[in-house]
Amino acid sequence: MQKLSFGEPFIESRYLEGDMGFAVSGAAMLLNLDEERDIVIEGEYKLPPLQAMVVRDAVIDVPGKALLVCSLGTLDLDDLQTLDCMRKGWKSNYELTHLEKHRGVPFFKSPRVTIGNVTMNFCLVSEPGCPSGIHREHPAPVRELHVQIAGEAYVDLMKSADPDSMYASLPLTAGITHMPTWNADGVYPWHRYRTKTRSVFLGVEIADE
Repeated sequence: MQKLSFGEPFIESRYLEGDMGFAVSGAAMLLNLDEERDIVIEGEYKLPPLQAMVVRDAVIDVPGKALLVCSLGTLDLDDLQTLDCMRKGWKSNYELTHLEKHRGVPFFKSPRVTIGNVTMNFCLVSEPGCPSGIHREHPAPVRELHVQIAGEAYVDLMKSADPDSMYASLPLTAGITHMPTWNADGVYPWHRYRTKTRSVFLGVEIADE
């Protein structure tokens, strides 16, 4: 077990690899980062690869890789003081890219952490009803997941870069991720992340090993 600091002081997380019989205290989001092996909860329920769920006071067997986000549900995005601290502590998209299209967009990102072929960071979207840019390409071939940590949101699928071409929305609530959106060849549809409420999500990129 490895404690990770990339979300602190707002979010506490731990990386697990080959941890059998690990005891989770309280409520936590469990993300299976392995692409082949299930995680077993309390000896009976199996969490499939690249899926997430909420566990509470449970013993888990992690034969592969996993992320545990602790104290799920304690982050209050309606607390304006907390929001202000997060916006000051994390960098806005504009600070990271200096692209004019990102000026004033309320996306704020934590530092990134890379463990093996997995890169992750948290993102605060401080306003409801706010979409990311529509895209289908990524800078490098990756499997991309959005894991909801607080609030509610969607991953929208599009026929083109036109927002009116949306044909499906994958709902996200705290503690879960969406089904993989890439096909067998690693190709994505046009897609975006869109908030319903103020939200924090975990962005995960898994590269080829």
